[in-house]
Amino acid sequence: MVNDKVRKEKAQRKREEAEVKERLDWINERYGRVPLVVEMMAKRPDIFLPYFEFSRLALFEPKNLDRRTLELATIAAGSALASEHCLGIHLEQAHNAGATDDEIMEALLLGAYMALTKSQAVAFRMFIQMTDSRKGKAP
Repeated sequence: MVNDKVRKEKAQRKREEAEVKERLDWINERYGRVPLVVEMMAKRPDIFLPYFEFSRLALFEPKNLDRRTLELATIAAGSALASEHCLGIHLEQAHNAGATDDEIMEALLLGAYMALTKSQAVAFRMFIQMTDSRKGKAP
């Protein structure tokens, strides 16, 4: 009984390893490399396989965005998050999807602007909270 359980677990691990390899090859085929986050998550098939499906659907099979628009959105998000590795992939992908340099620059600027206003909003709220507390106002 124990041997049967061990055999089933080994078979399951082999299936997962094969699935992970297949998906890593798929990613490498599309990006020309496997991003570090993907590579690290692949060490945990139980987390990686659902993550891959979400990523595939969101980034490669969107329901309403065309490829060019999707890549411009990822550039804006990557810019806002200051994610140079994501930008390294998605700048190239946007270009390959037909985005112009001007469109890419605007997406970068939009993301940077959103990051700026987020930090300003947090800082200003904290400043108001501090000044209100000095004046005896409840937050």
